[in-house]
Amino acid sequence: MTEGGAVFRILVVDDEEDIAGELKDMLEEELSDLGSISVETEQDFGEAEVILAREQIDLVVLDVRDSSQGPGIVPGLERRGRDLYDRIAKTRWVPVIFCTNVPGQVLDLEAPPLVQVVTKHRLDEVLEAVRIGLQSGVPSLTRRLGDLVDREIRDFLRDVIAPNWPDMAEADQQQIAPLLVHRLAAWLKENAIRELDGALDGADCTVVGHSSAARTYLKPPVTLHLTAADLLRDPEGSWWLVLTPACDLYEDPPVPHPSRPLRKAKAEFVRVAKAGPLFESTLVAKWREEGTNKNRDALLRAFRTDDNRFQLLPQYLDIPHLLLDRENVKSVPLAEARSWDRVATLDSPFAEATLTAHSHAVGRIGTPDLVFEQLKVELGLVKVKKQVPPARAAGQDDAIRK
Repeated sequence: MTEGGAVFRILVVDDEEDIAGELKDMLEEELSDLGSISVETEQDFGEAEVILAREQIDLVVLDVRDSSQGPGIVPGLERRGRDLYDRIAKTRWVPVIFCTNVPGQVLDLEAPPLVQVVTKHRLDEVLEAVRIGLQSGVPSLTRRLGDLVDREIRDFLRDVIAPNWPDMAEADQQQIAPLLVHRLAAWLKENAIRELDGALDGADCTVVGHSSAARTYLKPPVTLHLTAADLLRDPEGSWWLVLTPACDLYEDPPVPHPSRPLRKAKAEFVRVAKAGPLFESTLVAKWREEGTNKNRDALLRAFRTDDNRFQLLPQYLDIPHLLLDRENVKSVPLAEARSWDRVATLDSPFAEATLTAHSHAVGRIGTPDLVFEQLKVELGLVKVKKQVPPARAAGQDDAIRK
């Protein structure tokens, strides 16, 4: 996001007041080309958590070690920044720049450009990291997504819940929350892409702009357990799609004190179909090597949605174009399938369509062709074909007359 009219709020959390102040002045001056930069500083880690929970902050510059009470006085001071980051992620996730003298404590969290680690006192590096974080587009996207959800919930309560409350009050009150969630999810799925389009600029808009591919997957998966239409990658790097029904794989999430026994997966084995990279497939190889119409037609059938055997899965992020082969199927133990990398899950309705196509492919029954030519003639769908007598060989008529 590089619009000059943008407004960014940055929170610097550092127990050393002079460093925090110097960083504030530098960021507000050096990043003014990105828009209006407002930097708040906070020396108290607890108060910083309150600010993040209460206010809209776009990016946090966070120290790891809180030495405000003196070294070695309070156990756990070395982890205060990391613990605060964990709480930030649970309350409101924003890009974070760890600015610390102990970078080794948080290097495992680094995920540029949204989580970066720089060494304290290297202010130029901090400046560059903050610039990268703001230009990622995430702050703008986060704001717009939050506003979108808040608006939809507000409108739903005003336009649906309020006018119909007398009737709803007679119903099971526990159904109000599921109604709101399902309504919101359905609306976001159909409309959010258009609403958010443009939140990311230029090359950063790639994911939002290619909604046809993004719409195919839930990446990462949203369920805590293995489920139907999960796209997996085994230890050898091969891709597989789960075909086992979701009801056989469902598991209750673990809770401290469940009121009833937790449900476990019923399946002992998981059925998976091979989904190999398209450009490494036999269909592509034959078309490129032989170039016949037969090879071309075979490859084109894979692009159809009603092909009994093959199905194309589009490229998205680190998922290549894949060719699902419904004849290349195997069963693996549930424990083994759980150990594979869950890359994504096919979203609805692609998941249902894929599983239905597989059921049709393995369960279809062939029947002899029935001829309805006379019926077509009676309905006027086709015209009667004139029967042309076969040509007779020379001298055949004379032979007949004799």
